[in-house]
Amino acid sequence: MADTEATEATEPASTPAAPAGEKKPPPPQRWVWSDMDLDEREARLGEMTLWVDWLIKTYDIRNQVARCWYRHPRIVEHLTALYTGWFRTYAGDPTKLGLRSEAEWIKDLYAFLPRLNSASCQTSHMETPAPTLTADDKAFSEWLDEPPTFFAAERFHPAKAQKLRMAEEAKAAAEVRAARKESEEKKES
Repeated sequence: MADTEATEATEPASTPAAPAGEKKPPPPQRWVWSDMDLDEREARLGEMTLWVDWLIKTYDIRNQVARCWYRHPRIVEHLTALYTGWFRTYAGDPTKLGLRSEAEWIKDLYAFLPRLNSASCQTSHMETPAPTLTADDKAFSEWLDEPPTFFAAERFHPAKAQKLRMAEEAKAAAEVRAARKESEEKKES
């Protein structure tokens, strides 16, 4: 998510293992593009672009991923889900993976392929026309007259409260472990 630092943009296929004693970079958290600041969005898109290039070459799916994928929010969201899933599978915590996680990820990739293209962009990018709203659209006019909170709503991430609770629980557990360790050290001395 946006709260983590952007990882260095390196080609995922060649990411070396961390030397002994060094911490491995944390796997990407869930990415919510609308909740990222502009600098993080740019860094994450650069990181993902390297991975998408690798993905297309490795799985020979040139004709199945829109060349202008980065201009289609729907395709960006699908590729984001695939990328973060790929990273967790191949570079995440191995104790949290199932026995068939790699095969499952590949199945997910092939299930997503029909969603990674845009019929209107076969030769060059074409903007999808927005639906036309007319003065005769009574429901839309009524919605605008309500004063809609939609326009005034603050930036919001639906999982932020859960994430904060989890961080507080992790902090409390770390404090308990530290207290136990201190207690054990006092007993030994």
